[in-house]
Amino acid sequence: MDGHEYVYRMKPLIIPGLGYLILYPVLLGIIGYVFLLPLIYTRIFSGIYLVSAAFILGIWLTAKSKRIIVDDHMIVFRSLAGKQVIEPKDIRRASFFWTKRNEEIVQLKAGKKTFYLSNFYFPFNELMTDIEDFILNNNIRNNLSSYYGMNE
Repeated sequence: MDGHEYVYRMKPLIIPGLGYLILYPVLLGIIGYVFLLPLIYTRIFSGIYLVSAAFILGIWLTAKSKRIIVDDHMIVFRSLAGKQVIEPKDIRRASFFWTKRNEEIVQLKAGKKTFYLSNFYFPFNELMTDIEDFILNNNIRNNLSSYYGMNE
């Protein structure tokens, strides 16, 4: 596969996750010391912490493994959860739009699934260029002309 590979940026996930993993035990310790929590509550809160820490680590591992490969003839979404190959014939529509926070997003509808590409993928500008070229080269229905303010 000779396509360009784009990786998922972990930075937006690491700061809140680390903050939670560090602050929760500290706050639980302070609350337990000040209010003299019974052992049962401490165990319940510790169980909640361990379960949520396992979920955070799972999300980090999945995000760390996320990759998009854009080739001339297909788009491949890879992660620990699996591999999804989308060919031009599978894509019903590609939509480009802006969010309220002025972030650019691409929505690909393929069969019953919908894929979103945002600035969480690095390098996003090159990904957008590759997606636009892929869509135009394969005559996929899209809203590029209205998105860029051009008339057909």
